[in-house]
Amino acid sequence: MSNSTDTVQIALLNNISSLLNRYITLFVFLFGTIGSLLNIIVLSQPILRKNPCVLYFLASSIASLGILLIGLPSRIIAGWIVTDPTSTSSWFCKLRIFLLYFFRTISAWLLVFATIDRWLSSNRRVHNRRFSSCKIAYKSILIIYLLSCILWAEALFCYDANVTRAPLKCYGKSDSCRIFNDIVYASSTVAIPSILMLIFGLLMIRNINRSQQAIRPVILKISAVSKVSRASRTRRKICLLTICSVPQAMHQFYLTFTIDVDKSPLRLAIENFIVNFNFSLTYVGNGISFYIYTLNGTLFRQTFIRLVNLSIRQLKCQ
Repeated sequence: MSNSTDTVQIALLNNISSLLNRYITLFVFLFGTIGSLLNIIVLSQPILRKNPCVLYFLASSIASLGILLIGLPSRIIAGWIVTDPTSTSSWFCKLRIFLLYFFRTISAWLLVFATIDRWLSSNRRVHNRRFSSCKIAYKSILIIYLLSCILWAEALFCYDANVTRAPLKCYGKSDSCRIFNDIVYASSTVAIPSILMLIFGLLMIRNINRSQQAIRPVILKISAVSKVSRASRTRRKICLLTICSVPQAMHQFYLTFTIDVDKSPLRLAIENFIVNFNFSLTYVGNGISFYIYTLNGTLFRQTFIRLVNLSIRQLKCQ
């Protein structure tokens, strides 16, 4: 009776995992790609690019688009057509992992620098506000790209296809590689960026509260309200990234440290379901930024509406 129940549960979990790969992944890919492209179009407008914080968001949107284009197509192929090509092709496995972690780290740290920039721009000290500049933003973006490339270059050597006794066919070749990658990913892409965004987000809120208590409250009222709104959006972004990223990082540690444990078919099916769910969740965080963040910003939303109206007028003229 127990074996029969396990068989039913295994079949159910495998079907759910297959549905996640087929429909949820395709949905996230389509809507996420469209949202990221719209984000890039809106944030690349000259009037917005004068703001250094927008430059960080623009570069982060480009990285998020890279995550979706690199990470999801192989999963869609595996769900709809044939086996995931990263499971059998060594070079494809290595390149995908390198680019995926490369873009994930870039996206996270650019949001950290955007939060720091907002803290600097809301500071009452003129000296601190001077560090919020487009020149510094361009240099910071370049440094983040270079350091992320160096950090994940090891993936080209550590990862390989057709790895036995691993939760995924495209996985770290040795225990040392797996532990190193899990620690680096959890710390550099999830834990440290989330903590820094939380700290500087709170510092920014403190600056805003202080500005509201200034001698000229009437003059500063509109600016303070605008900054409070931006602080609220920043908090939502931090919460979203944490919720979408932490489960995968924690589960990767679990998989690495239990890789040599003998597991029942039911346990393997449960772990496979969790892997697919966590992967889908991480891509959701990169795919919905435009819908819950950009459209909620007054200036960004007005810019988007203006671009839509302009496009409609151009189509009518043709």
